[in-house]
Amino acid sequence: MGYFITEGGVAGHMNHLYDNPSLSFRDLKRILLAASNGELKGTEKTDGQNLQLSYDVKTGTARAARNKGNIKAGGLDAAGLAAKFGGRGALETAFNEAFAAFEEAVSMMSMEDRIQIFGPDTNIYYNAEVQDPRAANLINYDLPTLTIHRVGHNEYSRETGDATGRDVSKNVKKLSSALEAVQSERQEDKFFVQMNAIRKLEALSDDTAVNLAIARLEKALSEAGISDNQTVGAYTVSRVSEMIDDKIMLPDLVKKELMKRIFKEKGSNIRNVLKMVSKDDAGTIAAIRELVADSNKLKFKAIAPIEEIIHDFAVEMLKGLQSAFILDNEAEVERLRQETQRAITAIENSGSEEAIEILTKQMSKLKDVEGVSTAAEGFVFDYDGVTYKFTGNFAPMNQLLGLFKYGRGNVPPLEKLDEVETDIGPPKRTVALVPGAFKPPHRGHLEMVKHYAEMADIVVVMISPLARKTPSGKEIGFAESKAIWSVYLRDAGLTNSVEVIRSPVNSPVSATYQFVANENDVMEMAQPGDHIIPGCSTKGGDESRFQANFEKYAREGVSIADPMSCAFVAPKEALSASDFRAAIDDKFGLERFIPAETDADVILSVLGLEPAKEVAEGSMVSVIGDLVREILLEKKKKVYMEPHMHQDGTGGDSGDSVADGEELEEISAMGGPGGGSVQGYGRKVDEDEEPSLIREKEAVVERVLNYLLQHEGL
Repeated sequence: MGYFITEGGVAGHMNHLYDNPSLSFRDLKRILLAASNGELKGTEKTDGQNLQLSYDVKTGTARAARNKGNIKAGGLDAAGLAAKFGGRGALETAFNEAFAAFEEAVSMMSMEDRIQIFGPDTNIYYNAEVQDPRAANLINYDLPTLTIHRVGHNEYSRETGDATGRDVSKNVKKLSSALEAVQSERQEDKFFVQMNAIRKLEALSDDTAVNLAIARLEKALSEAGISDNQTVGAYTVSRVSEMIDDKIMLPDLVKKELMKRIFKEKGSNIRNVLKMVSKDDAGTIAAIRELVADSNKLKFKAIAPIEEIIHDFAVEMLKGLQSAFILDNEAEVERLRQETQRAITAIENSGSEEAIEILTKQMSKLKDVEGVSTAAEGFVFDYDGVTYKFTGNFAPMNQLLGLFKYGRGNVPPLEKLDEVETDIGPPKRTVALVPGAFKPPHRGHLEMVKHYAEMADIVVVMISPLARKTPSGKEIGFAESKAIWSVYLRDAGLTNSVEVIRSPVNSPVSATYQFVANENDVMEMAQPGDHIIPGCSTKGGDESRFQANFEKYAREGVSIADPMSCAFVAPKEALSASDFRAAIDDKFGLERFIPAETDADVILSVLGLEPAKEVAEGSMVSVIGDLVREILLEKKKKVYMEPHMHQDGTGGDSGDSVADGEELEEISAMGGPGGGSVQGYGRKVDEDEEPSLIREKEAVVERVLNYLLQHEGL
């Protein structure tokens, strides 16, 4: 019967287990057991913006579709997509950039591959999700990603806009392998285009949850007079039949016709029911009209016991499920809990009966904010040719936050009412934040820092944790990047006005969100009274990525400058870190990337590469001194960072100090000028005791010292 909700868009509906009327309870139990035993394979369900994508091989352009009309018209090109989402700010930017990235990726494939994947006439569309920190729904992902799902792809008729039903699994497999082949050739810092990775849902530690779920199911089925061989649809029909009997007793034929109308069978209508009842029986007529008006409520109430059982089981299955698109899952879970608690408190204090009713309904599922236990929206899997999803507590959390932010019915948005005016006086300091990969930093990056140093009391450079490799395979990580920054800043006279710390995430936009929110009160991040300038440049339109509303996420007492009005205007000669890495391998053309005041061979030495000429003693000793001082501070502080930062001692440039005598003594112990072996450097690092970052920095120092000891006069 057609009483289940169908989602809009071309992709169609993805079922909860209780949504499929054809699913037998025997199979439902098998699915629960398979999940509990860790036997379900599927993909992460993501919280992005849906888009159907194809490619017109005749014109060499990507195509998008949101409905059948788009399919029949051959899909929307870039201009059509831009017009559809024009004026919608970050959402418009996200869709346009994701679309351009998809077109770029496909253009790198062979013509033969394009035809096999998309058909000769834009026939096959792929179900995709745009995940962008600038246009986040509920979950904040770290990297702008266009995720192509494993399900929901179809071949369509250009005449009707309907799916042909042809199996396109081979086309999907071809797209997956083609994307993997071209991904490494695409420029960095653009939308990542990928197929959603297949993974297993981890098994539960014991059978408690699944045994409880099955026991509850058997009780519900027994009460409804339903056996394991019968279906979810049969259970719903049985329950609705009981509800009708509770309301009014009708002859079997009248009740049967009423059931057809409630479940909206083809050709049914209320007139067919009422003509079977005497016109003088006003009470029965009124009862029938009321039942028809409440059709949806009856069906939702009927399936509610099964829905609750599946929901509770899904919550247990998804506890701790790590999102592949979030670098720090624990931090995101904590943020979601805090946001949910804000919503709950605001709704409780709203005085609105309608809002309280919604809260009560959703809290019956969520239980409390600790029920928010994963940063993944859910898990998607196939069983017997049907696609299902486990979503756990994402749904009630989403309902509460939606009510909080946007309101519903007669309930206005409650978020504004939750804001508290504070008088913090003038800013205590102006902080410019410059996040990025910097693997390695180049002259353009330093010019950007100089730009912000002129308008801020302090510039904070946040280096992403993701390492990069040169074409030859030489890895450049956080420690190397920070060491190079130390050289640049020293040579530019900016050491006292710039702090370099490790970013908790790779995405510059997400890093800015976390910096201004500073939910765990990390001392290197935004403090009450700070005025934050989110740093961005005009290189390649990068400033458009910072049109997000950072003020919305800033902690109390932190104000945000307009990043667009402060943006660094990039020079015409755009430099890229990938080109710099290639030049490092070749040891040719380095002067293009390295600031004029810095010796290129010093940078090569920091990277553990043989310089082209001798390096001045004072220059290298200064670099070593900076690195040793930093390691000493890290050893002194141990691991103090809050849970949402990496437990590696990041951010050790500010706060603590080391006496000059201690510094010199440590340098001497490491075999300074004429001092012999590098092995004299401290004790061996205990991996169970010391942060990984210290090991990274010690490796950099060791490489530099090895170089010095091999050269006379140093």
